[in-house]
Amino acid sequence: MLDRIKTAFTEVDQKMLETQMAWAMERMDALKEYTDSYDRKSGSCYTTGAHEVCGGKTWYNVFFGRNKDMVAELIVKNVEALIEKRNARIVAALTKKGVTELPEFTVKHDGNGWSGKFDVAGNTVTIETILAGGYHIQCLHQRTLVKVKAAA
Repeated sequence: MLDRIKTAFTEVDQKMLETQMAWAMERMDALKEYTDSYDRKSGSCYTTGAHEVCGGKTWYNVFFGRNKDMVAELIVKNVEALIEKRNARIVAALTKKGVTELPEFTVKHDGNGWSGKFDVAGNTVTIETILAGGYHIQCLHQRTLVKVKAAA
């Protein structure tokens, strides 16, 4: 079951890695620019501005004191962990409904994200991966929604 999920999400996973990597490299460049131009006599708080530039305190801690190769390695690990977590959520949702095998399926871009729908073991399974973000979210990210309903 996991192999079918990985195959179906190959394009989505690659896109997620590319967008996260581009975002992180842009934030690193912005932090360098901020650091180089920061006026210590301005009276403004360096860390508050740096946190804003990086997208939050956590990301600042990831970027500060590291080179791009080091950050790239962390981004790859982060994206791999997100993919693994998403796949585990899908498997758990399907297993909970008694689905133990999946047919081959494709995930297609539908304008709002990526989605796949198929019937298996008397259930209709809908998997949607949407782009999420907002006021308290530091960077655009994917959220996966899994719905398993008894077929009508």
